[in-house]
Amino acid sequence: MTAGASPQPAGNKMLIILALAGGLLALVASIFFYSGYRNYFLYQADRKNIRSLESNFPSLEVRLEKAVRYYPLPAFYAELGRLRLQRAMAEIEFGQADRGEPFLDGARDALQRAVAGNPVDHSFLWELSKVYFLYNYPLLTYAEKGRLLCREALSRHPYNEFLFLNIALVFMEQWPLLEGMEKDWLRQNLSRITAADPGFLDKLKRRWQQNYKETQSLESRLAELGRLD
Repeated sequence: MTAGASPQPAGNKMLIILALAGGLLALVASIFFYSGYRNYFLYQADRKNIRSLESNFPSLEVRLEKAVRYYPLPAFYAELGRLRLQRAMAEIEFGQADRGEPFLDGARDALQRAVAGNPVDHSFLWELSKVYFLYNYPLLTYAEKGRLLCREALSRHPYNEFLFLNIALVFMEQWPLLEGMEKDWLRQNLSRITAADPGFLDKLKRRWQQNYKETQSLESRLAELGRLD
């Protein structure tokens, strides 16, 4: 054996070890990927057959917690946040807002993780805004933070008409709380959206009518904004 031949077997052995390690890592990653999606799909199947959100919430939450533990996909965290948010809303509807606080805390944590994982997805920010609107309900103690998140959500998808319709409703509902800067922001975006869709204000009025059985209050707030152009 020549002096230069001895490193070759050692080099081949190292390559084999690296290949085996890479294969093992790929296998582990595949198992975690599969387990995450399996629990998410099981959650979706279970959700279709629940008796009530209150009674089935623990098992549904466990499914999603397993999904994010195995595969922390932002969409999985967002769904966990939505589930906890819905559970909090149920407590509020039952007149037990204080019992909804822990669910709101859990929803905030999950949705913040979703936003951190995918900051360009407007839907995560929109869902997170609802958490702040419901904290200390009905006092709207953290509504300003919620409206800021609404504005950030629209900045991610400025021509999403459905999103802006919901945001415009929130701003109009919270009209007495709005700062001048927020009214300016609302005016500018109403002008921008109505330029693209002249029928947008009619859609806004229809939604307001459905919720409040009148449109006079909305029209007076639109008038206060002035001409939209």
